[in-house]
Amino acid sequence: MARRPPWKAVAIGGAVLGAIGVAVLATRKPAPPPLNRLALIGDSYAVGLGPWLKKLLPDFRVDATEGSNTSQWVSHALKCGACGDWLTTFKPDTVLVSLGVNDGATPNLANYQTLVRSLHGIGARVAWIEPPAAVNTPAVRAVIASLGVQTVPAPTLPMANSLHPTVAGYGQWAQEIAQVVSRG
Repeated sequence: MARRPPWKAVAIGGAVLGAIGVAVLATRKPAPPPLNRLALIGDSYAVGLGPWLKKLLPDFRVDATEGSNTSQWVSHALKCGACGDWLTTFKPDTVLVSLGVNDGATPNLANYQTLVRSLHGIGARVAWIEPPAAVNTPAVRAVIASLGVQTVPAPTLPMANSLHPTVAGYGQWAQEIAQVVSRG
């Protein structure tokens, strides 16, 4: 006489394995979205970082003007030219912002907030790059920290002068930025 399989045990085992599978899928973190388009806007730091980041990031554009500040970017003053107007057609997933040092000791929070709102308005995530650690800008750092956006922490870099990194320092900084933005 042929033995019948224990269907009740098979059914219970299948239900248990199914529940475990659902629990595993429910607790998995979704993979971060791939970075497709990245942009960098800003001041002399962005000028120095742009060529390095272009080597490290596949679909990348930069708009940078030495000596520019957040007020000029918000008001589209002559100093920054088009002030990132091309961003709406480029449609970056993430915009790196390197601005603040030229705002002086009393940065205007409203300018920073306006930039963030504008960038979010085109569907971009914002990552604000802090100035190098050697540059004393506590008020600017406080404003950046208050924005509620991702920040790229201030690096300790070899400096060429009191304000700007060496060429090698820009390369090191760009690598750190690329790692931060690729992690999301």
